[in-house]
Amino acid sequence: MSNQPCKFTVAICGGGVGGLTLAVALARYADIQVDVYEATAKFTEIGAGVGLWWRTRTILKALGLEEDVLQLIPGERPTDARVPTLHYRKGDQPEGVSFATIESRGGLLGVHRAEFHEVILRRLPPQCRTFTSKRLSHYVQSPNSPVQLVFEDGSTSTCDILIGADGLKSVVRSTMMRELAQTAEMNHQLAEAAAIRDCVRPRWCGVIVYRTLIPSERLLRLSPNHRVFKGPIQYLGHNRHIMAYPVSKGRFVNFAAFDVDPSQEETFYTDPWVSDADQQEIVRIFSGWELEVRQMVQCLEGLKVNRWVVNVVPPLPSYVSGNAALLGDAAHAMTPFQGAGAGQAIEDAYILAALLGHRLTTRQTAAQALQVYHRIREPLVARVADLSRSNGLHFALHGLGTDSSLPRLRHIGQQLQSNFNWVSETDPTADLARAMESLEATLGRVVRA
Repeated sequence: MSNQPCKFTVAICGGGVGGLTLAVALARYADIQVDVYEATAKFTEIGAGVGLWWRTRTILKALGLEEDVLQLIPGERPTDARVPTLHYRKGDQPEGVSFATIESRGGLLGVHRAEFHEVILRRLPPQCRTFTSKRLSHYVQSPNSPVQLVFEDGSTSTCDILIGADGLKSVVRSTMMRELAQTAEMNHQLAEAAAIRDCVRPRWCGVIVYRTLIPSERLLRLSPNHRVFKGPIQYLGHNRHIMAYPVSKGRFVNFAAFDVDPSQEETFYTDPWVSDADQQEIVRIFSGWELEVRQMVQCLEGLKVNRWVVNVVPPLPSYVSGNAALLGDAAHAMTPFQGAGAGQAIEDAYILAALLGHRLTTRQTAAQALQVYHRIREPLVARVADLSRSNGLHFALHGLGTDSSLPRLRHIGQQLQSNFNWVSETDPTADLARAMESLEATLGRVVRA
């Protein structure tokens, strides 16, 4: 344990991939005390698979996590070269048609979400304090005072900086939006205040996804040469599509089947967001599809399949208020059609940790450092969210109409390639450099003053 004086304490509410990545990144700075509060009784992660693009792997390498993550992946080390990555077929017919294979730098590495989460959890150093069964009720902050955390069990704590990594139903987001709305009301900006309050509640995007892990041996018995064993593949159809790829060193196939109703976008889903699915419901949805799809659906018999309602967070006026900030889904939960949800949370953590760890960031300047975080991350995240929504429309074959000819399908493939190019052609270290430059320009003026 370092004897270096603590410059401030950072409390992270939420122990998922984003929150733990931030904790690992901040723990590199000996003068920052990191406290992680998890609402559940133990640190766990829900969901089946997660895809890691080259941008995300660049950050994991910088944080010293890449080698551990690569232990989850069979075969040779991934390359930095541009390689075939995602194969696309029109599958809503008896004989499917392959029409595109997009390429990306280093490909897409599929890992089991819980295994990935465990890798990060193991890297938390002892000086990082962790607390479970601590579900936040709300927080209170005032100038020149620590942020007070109030938990549902009646206990309280304090910190200098609060990071809300508490997901789609974020308590930190709801408290922050109320805080920002109250400020707007005090300035007689009533319309703006109403718009801010409207950001609290997530919206349904019209998508339901059925998720599970299929034991590979089960599918191999039905189809030894199934295309999914060669790499990530998507089967597309009108308002329905499937994403599948191997995880856990090939022991399982991550299966995600999507049912889309675009007319329901921007509505509120009142039933439970997560429930157990009936296999017959999935059989019905994908009846008449090509054999490879029906074989995967057949493998679902007896498996626990989760039915997820896909909700998104509307664009927020800010990820920051005072000494509190949002990270990951709490700030920008988006549709899953870029495979970028976990990656964007990791990018948030990467930039935020570097800003807070900078020598110019102190208790007195932390709020300004958080504003830099918002300025750097918000436009990048907004672009990814827009690309994800665009991909979702392509996956559901919107705009195809009655013309499903191969040239039209190949045109969709070209659009998908264009939408995925950012994961290969942009570098997160350049974003970090811009963040450091902005921070030093901003806080350098403060120090000189």
